[in-house]
Amino acid sequence: MIKEIEFIEKKAYQLENERMLVVVIPSEGANLISLYDKEKRLEILRTPKTLDEYESRKMTFGTPVLFPPNRIEDATFTFDGRKYELEMNRAKENNHIHGFVHNKEWKVKEMNQEENSIVLQLRSIEHKDIVSQFPHEFVMEMTVILTNDGVEQRLTIKNDSEKTMPLGIGYHTTFFFDQNESVLNMEIGNQWELGERGLPTGEFLQSPYQGKLSEGMLLKDIALDDVYQMSNVKKAVIQHKKEKIEVTYEVDEKFNQWVLFTADGKSDFIAIEPYSWVTNAPNLTLPKEVTGMDELLSGEVKQYVTKIKVEEI
Repeated sequence: MIKEIEFIEKKAYQLENERMLVVVIPSEGANLISLYDKEKRLEILRTPKTLDEYESRKMTFGTPVLFPPNRIEDATFTFDGRKYELEMNRAKENNHIHGFVHNKEWKVKEMNQEENSIVLQLRSIEHKDIVSQFPHEFVMEMTVILTNDGVEQRLTIKNDSEKTMPLGIGYHTTFFFDQNESVLNMEIGNQWELGERGLPTGEFLQSPYQGKLSEGMLLKDIALDDVYQMSNVKKAVIQHKKEKIEVTYEVDEKFNQWVLFTADGKSDFIAIEPYSWVTNAPNLTLPKEVTGMDELLSGEVKQYVTKIKVEEI
Protein backbone atom coordinates (compact mmCIF):
# COMPACT_ATOMS: atom_id res chain seq x y z
CA MET A 1 0.00 0.00 0.00
CA ILE A 2 1.27 3.46 -0.95
CA LYS A 3 -0.08 6.71 0.41
CA GLU A 4 0.91 10.36 0.64
CA ILE A 5 1.78 11.53 4.16
CA GLU A 6 3.55 14.35 5.99
CA PHE A 7 6.89 13.44 7.52
CA ILE A 8 9.02 15.94 9.45
CA GLU A 9 6.72 18.65 8.04
CA LYS A 10 7.43 17.63 4.45
CA LYS A 11 5.35 15.91 1.79
CA ALA A 12 6.34 12.26 1.68
CA TYR A 13 5.21 8.87 0.41
CA GLN A 14 4.78 5.83 2.60
CA LEU A 15 5.03 2.26 1.30
CA GLU A 16 3.74 -0.41 3.65
CA ASN A 17 3.20 -4.15 3.82
CA GLU A 18 2.48 -6.58 6.66
CA ARG A 19 5.98 -6.31 8.13
CA MET A 20 7.84 -3.27 6.77
CA LEU A 21 7.19 0.43 6.24
CA VAL A 22 9.21 2.83 4.07
CA VAL A 23 9.07 6.63 3.79
CA VAL A 24 10.51 8.58 0.83
CA ILE A 25 10.73 12.39 0.68
CA PRO A 26 10.84 13.67 -2.94
CA SER A 27 11.83 17.23 -1.99
CA GLU A 28 14.90 15.98 -0.12
CA GLY A 29 16.70 14.34 -3.02
CA ALA A 30 14.33 11.34 -3.13
CA ASN A 31 15.75 10.36 0.25
CA LEU A 32 14.52 7.01 1.56
CA ILE A 33 14.44 8.45 5.06
CA SER A 34 12.81 5.60 7.01
CA LEU A 35 12.74 1.80 6.92
CA TYR A 36 10.67 0.58 9.85
CA ASP A 37 10.30 -2.99 11.08
CA LYS A 38 6.73 -3.14 12.39
CA GLU A 39 7.22 -6.46 14.17
CA LYS A 40 10.28 -5.31 16.10
CA ARG A 41 9.11 -1.67 16.31
CA LEU A 42 12.56 -0.60 15.18
CA GLU A 43 13.90 2.00 12.73
CA ILE A 44 16.52 0.23 10.60
CA LEU A 45 17.96 3.48 9.24
CA ARG A 46 18.89 6.56 11.21
CA THR A 47 15.64 8.45 10.97
CA PRO A 48 14.91 11.96 12.32
CA LYS A 49 12.05 12.54 14.73
CA THR A 50 11.71 16.26 13.95
CA LEU A 51 12.53 18.74 11.20
CA ASP A 52 15.03 20.51 13.46
CA GLU A 53 16.87 17.25 14.12
CA TYR A 54 17.02 16.51 10.40
CA GLU A 55 18.24 19.98 9.45
CA SER A 56 21.00 19.84 12.06
CA ARG A 57 22.90 17.41 9.79
CA LYS A 58 20.85 16.21 6.85
CA MET A 59 23.50 13.98 5.37
CA THR A 60 23.39 11.58 8.33
CA PHE A 61 19.75 10.53 7.96
CA GLY A 62 18.34 7.97 5.54
CA THR A 63 19.94 7.31 2.17
CA PRO A 64 21.10 10.56 0.48
CA VAL A 65 22.10 10.09 -3.18
CA LEU A 66 25.63 11.31 -3.89
CA PHE A 67 26.48 12.43 -7.41
CA PRO A 68 29.41 12.70 -7.37
CA PRO A 69 30.22 11.09 -4.00
CA ASN A 70 32.41 12.64 -1.31
CA ARG A 71 35.08 15.25 -1.99
CA ILE A 72 36.44 16.87 -5.15
CA GLU A 73 39.76 18.62 -4.59
CA ASP A 74 39.56 22.41 -4.97
CA ALA A 75 36.00 21.84 -6.30
CA THR A 76 37.36 21.33 -9.80
CA PHE A 77 38.57 18.63 -12.19
CA THR A 78 39.23 18.09 -15.88
CA PHE A 79 37.55 15.36 -17.90
CA ASP A 80 37.76 14.72 -21.64
CA GLY A 81 39.55 18.04 -22.08
CA ARG A 82 36.80 20.01 -20.29
CA LYS A 83 37.18 21.77 -16.94
CA TYR A 84 34.39 21.32 -14.41
CA GLU A 85 34.00 23.87 -11.61
CA LEU A 86 31.74 22.70 -8.80
CA GLU A 87 30.27 24.62 -5.87
CA MET A 88 32.78 25.25 -3.09
CA ASN A 89 30.52 23.86 -0.36
CA ARG A 90 33.30 22.65 1.95
CA ALA A 91 35.27 25.87 2.21
CA LYS A 92 37.24 24.87 5.32
CA GLU A 93 38.90 22.14 3.23
CA ASN A 94 38.72 23.97 -0.11
CA ASN A 95 36.71 21.06 -1.49
CA HIS A 96 33.35 20.30 -3.02
CA ILE A 97 31.48 17.52 -1.22
CA HIS A 98 28.67 15.07 -2.06
CA GLY A 99 27.42 16.50 -5.34
CA PHE A 100 24.26 18.29 -6.38
CA VAL A 101 21.27 15.92 -6.44
CA HIS A 102 20.75 15.06 -2.74
CA ASN A 103 19.22 18.47 -1.98
CA LYS A 104 16.95 18.82 -5.02
CA GLU A 105 13.26 18.16 -5.51
CA TRP A 106 12.63 14.95 -7.42
CA LYS A 107 9.25 14.45 -9.08
CA VAL A 108 7.05 11.41 -8.63
CA LYS A 109 6.88 9.71 -12.01
CA GLU A 110 4.75 6.68 -11.14
CA MET A 111 3.41 4.53 -8.32
CA ASN A 112 2.54 0.85 -8.49
CA GLN A 113 0.24 -0.29 -5.70
CA GLU A 114 0.46 -3.96 -6.70
CA GLU A 115 4.26 -4.04 -6.65
CA ASN A 116 4.51 -1.58 -3.73
CA SER A 117 6.95 0.58 -5.68
CA ILE A 118 7.44 4.25 -6.49
CA VAL A 119 9.57 5.93 -9.17
CA LEU A 120 11.00 9.43 -8.69
CA GLN A 121 12.76 11.43 -11.36
CA LEU A 122 15.24 14.30 -11.57
CA ARG A 123 16.05 16.12 -14.81
CA SER A 124 19.20 18.21 -14.70
CA ILE A 125 17.89 20.87 -17.09
CA GLU A 126 15.23 21.81 -14.54
CA HIS A 127 17.94 22.89 -12.08
CA LYS A 128 20.13 25.81 -13.16
CA ASP A 129 22.63 25.26 -10.36
CA ILE A 130 23.25 21.69 -11.56
CA VAL A 131 23.84 22.71 -15.17
CA SER A 132 26.13 25.58 -14.13
CA GLN A 133 28.41 23.08 -12.38
CA PHE A 134 27.89 20.06 -14.57
CA PRO A 135 27.03 21.10 -18.16
CA HIS A 136 25.29 17.90 -19.20
CA GLU A 137 21.64 17.08 -19.67
CA PHE A 138 20.93 13.90 -17.73
CA VAL A 139 17.94 12.13 -16.21
CA MET A 140 18.06 10.22 -12.93
CA GLU A 141 15.31 7.87 -11.79
CA MET A 142 15.04 6.29 -8.38
CA THR A 143 12.82 3.22 -8.05
CA VAL A 144 12.02 2.18 -4.49
CA ILE A 145 10.50 -1.30 -4.06
CA LEU A 146 9.23 -2.49 -0.70
CA THR A 147 9.80 -6.22 -0.27
CA ASN A 148 8.59 -8.69 2.36
CA ASP A 149 11.86 -8.38 4.26
CA GLY A 150 13.23 -4.97 3.34
CA VAL A 151 13.67 -2.58 0.45
CA GLU A 152 15.37 -2.40 -2.95
CA GLN A 153 16.61 0.80 -4.61
CA ARG A 154 17.30 0.97 -8.34
CA LEU A 155 19.00 4.16 -9.46
CA THR A 156 19.29 4.73 -13.22
CA ILE A 157 20.99 7.59 -14.99
CA LYS A 158 20.78 8.46 -18.67
CA ASN A 159 23.07 10.86 -20.50
CA ASP A 160 20.87 13.00 -22.74
CA SER A 161 23.71 15.32 -23.68
CA GLU A 162 25.83 15.00 -26.80
CA LYS A 163 29.09 14.65 -24.89
CA THR A 164 30.43 11.84 -22.72
CA MET A 165 29.99 12.70 -19.04
CA PRO A 166 31.99 11.60 -15.98
CA LEU A 167 30.06 9.27 -13.70
CA GLY A 168 30.44 8.51 -10.01
CA ILE A 169 27.52 7.42 -7.82
CA GLY A 170 27.22 6.84 -4.08
CA TYR A 171 24.86 6.68 -1.12
CA HIS A 172 25.36 8.13 2.36
CA THR A 173 23.28 5.30 3.84
CA THR A 174 23.10 5.77 7.60
CA PHE A 175 21.86 2.97 9.85
CA PHE A 176 20.74 2.86 13.44
CA PHE A 177 23.61 1.19 15.31
CA ASP A 178 23.62 0.72 19.07
CA GLN A 179 27.24 1.33 20.03
CA ASN A 180 26.91 -0.95 23.06
CA GLU A 181 25.53 -4.06 21.41
CA SER A 182 25.28 -3.83 17.60
CA VAL A 183 27.92 -5.74 15.60
CA LEU A 184 29.21 -4.92 12.10
CA ASN A 185 30.41 -7.78 9.91
CA MET A 186 31.91 -7.09 6.47
CA GLU A 187 34.90 -7.75 4.28
CA ILE A 188 36.98 -4.72 3.33
CA GLY A 189 39.92 -4.40 0.98
CA ASN A 190 42.83 -2.00 1.22
CA GLN A 191 42.28 1.24 3.11
CA TRP A 192 42.97 4.45 1.22
CA GLU A 193 45.41 6.80 2.94
CA LEU A 194 43.75 10.19 3.35
CA GLY A 195 45.44 13.57 3.72
CA GLU A 196 44.39 16.38 6.06
CA ARG A 197 41.67 17.49 3.60
CA GLY A 198 40.06 14.05 3.51
CA LEU A 199 41.46 13.29 0.05
CA PRO A 200 43.19 10.05 -1.00
CA THR A 201 46.94 10.41 -1.39
CA GLY A 202 47.09 7.49 -3.84
CA GLU A 203 48.73 5.25 -1.24
CA PHE A 204 47.16 2.41 0.74
CA LEU A 205 47.21 1.35 4.37
CA GLN A 206 46.62 -1.91 6.16
CA SER A 207 43.45 -1.35 8.18
CA PRO A 208 43.74 -2.39 11.84
CA TYR A 209 40.08 -3.44 11.68
CA GLN A 210 40.17 -5.64 8.59
CA GLY A 211 40.32 -8.95 10.44
CA LYS A 212 37.98 -7.88 13.23
CA LEU A 213 35.32 -6.65 10.81
CA SER A 214 35.34 -9.94 8.91
CA GLU A 215 34.59 -11.74 12.19
CA GLY A 216 32.05 -9.22 13.50
CA MET A 217 33.02 -6.13 15.49
CA LEU A 218 31.60 -3.78 18.11
CA LEU A 219 32.36 -0.12 17.31
CA LYS A 220 31.94 1.52 20.70
CA ASP A 221 34.15 4.64 20.99
CA ILE A 222 35.71 4.00 17.56
CA ALA A 223 35.63 7.11 15.38
CA LEU A 224 35.63 6.15 11.71
CA ASP A 225 35.73 8.27 8.58
CA ASP A 226 37.64 5.87 6.36
CA VAL A 227 37.64 4.80 2.72
CA TYR A 228 38.23 1.20 1.62
CA GLN A 229 38.34 -0.74 -1.59
CA MET A 230 35.56 -3.32 -1.76
CA SER A 231 36.28 -7.02 -1.76
CA ASN A 232 34.32 -9.39 -3.99
CA VAL A 233 31.78 -9.70 -1.16
CA LYS A 234 29.78 -6.55 -1.74
CA LYS A 235 27.70 -6.48 1.40
CA ALA A 236 27.73 -5.38 5.02
CA VAL A 237 25.83 -7.09 7.84
CA ILE A 238 24.66 -5.47 11.07
CA GLN A 239 23.52 -7.69 13.91
CA HIS A 240 21.26 -6.13 16.53
CA LYS A 241 21.57 -8.74 19.25
CA LYS A 242 19.08 -7.19 21.64
CA GLU A 243 16.37 -7.07 18.96
CA LYS A 244 17.54 -10.40 17.50
CA ILE A 245 17.66 -9.17 13.91
CA GLU A 246 20.26 -9.06 11.17
CA VAL A 247 20.35 -6.25 8.60
CA THR A 248 22.16 -6.98 5.32
CA TYR A 249 23.11 -4.14 2.98
CA GLU A 250 24.05 -5.55 -0.43
CA VAL A 251 25.16 -3.63 -3.52
CA ASP A 252 25.75 -4.57 -7.14
CA GLU A 253 28.98 -4.94 -9.09
CA LYS A 254 29.10 -1.28 -10.20
CA PHE A 255 30.10 -0.29 -6.68
CA ASN A 256 33.73 -0.83 -5.72
CA GLN A 257 34.48 1.39 -2.70
CA TRP A 258 33.16 1.62 0.88
CA VAL A 259 33.19 4.53 3.29
CA LEU A 260 32.53 3.87 6.98
CA PHE A 261 31.59 6.88 9.12
CA THR A 262 30.71 6.89 12.82
CA ALA A 263 31.41 10.57 13.60
CA ASP A 264 32.82 10.62 17.15
CA GLY A 265 32.18 6.92 17.71
CA LYS A 266 29.81 7.70 20.58
CA SER A 267 26.56 8.10 18.65
CA ASP A 268 24.13 5.32 17.82
CA PHE A 269 24.62 5.32 14.05
CA ILE A 270 26.94 4.19 11.31
CA ALA A 271 27.05 5.38 7.72
CA ILE A 272 27.90 2.52 5.38
CA GLU A 273 28.48 4.30 2.08
CA PRO A 274 28.88 2.41 -1.21
CA TYR A 275 30.61 4.36 -4.00
CA SER A 276 31.15 3.54 -7.66
CA TRP A 277 34.28 5.70 -7.65
CA VAL A 278 36.59 6.69 -4.84
CA THR A 279 36.72 10.16 -3.30
CA ASN A 280 38.28 12.65 -5.77
CA ALA A 281 38.61 9.99 -8.49
CA PRO A 282 38.75 12.46 -11.43
CA ASN A 283 41.86 14.08 -9.94
CA LEU A 284 43.77 10.88 -9.15
CA THR A 285 46.45 9.62 -11.52
CA LEU A 286 45.70 5.96 -10.94
CA PRO A 287 44.10 3.36 -13.24
CA LYS A 288 40.31 3.44 -13.39
CA GLU A 289 40.32 -0.18 -12.24
CA VAL A 290 41.67 1.15 -8.92
CA THR A 291 39.69 4.39 -8.58
CA GLY A 292 36.42 3.30 -10.18
CA MET A 293 36.55 6.33 -12.49
CA ASP A 294 33.71 5.91 -14.97
CA GLU A 295 31.87 7.67 -17.77
CA LEU A 296 28.51 7.66 -19.50
CA LEU A 297 28.38 7.96 -23.27
CA SER A 298 25.81 10.09 -25.04
CA GLY A 299 22.47 8.28 -24.87
CA GLU A 300 23.82 5.59 -22.54
CA VAL A 301 21.97 4.36 -19.45
CA LYS A 302 23.45 2.72 -16.34
CA GLN A 303 21.67 1.28 -13.32
CA TYR A 304 22.85 0.85 -9.74
CA VAL A 305 21.02 -1.58 -7.43
CA THR A 306 21.17 -1.76 -3.63
CA LYS A 307 19.13 -3.90 -1.23
CA ILE A 308 18.49 -3.81 2.51
CA LYS A 309 17.26 -7.08 3.98
CA VAL A 310 16.01 -7.60 7.56
CA GLU A 311 15.96 -11.10 9.06
CA GLU A 312 15.45 -12.58 12.51
CA ILE A 313 18.37 -14.35 14.17
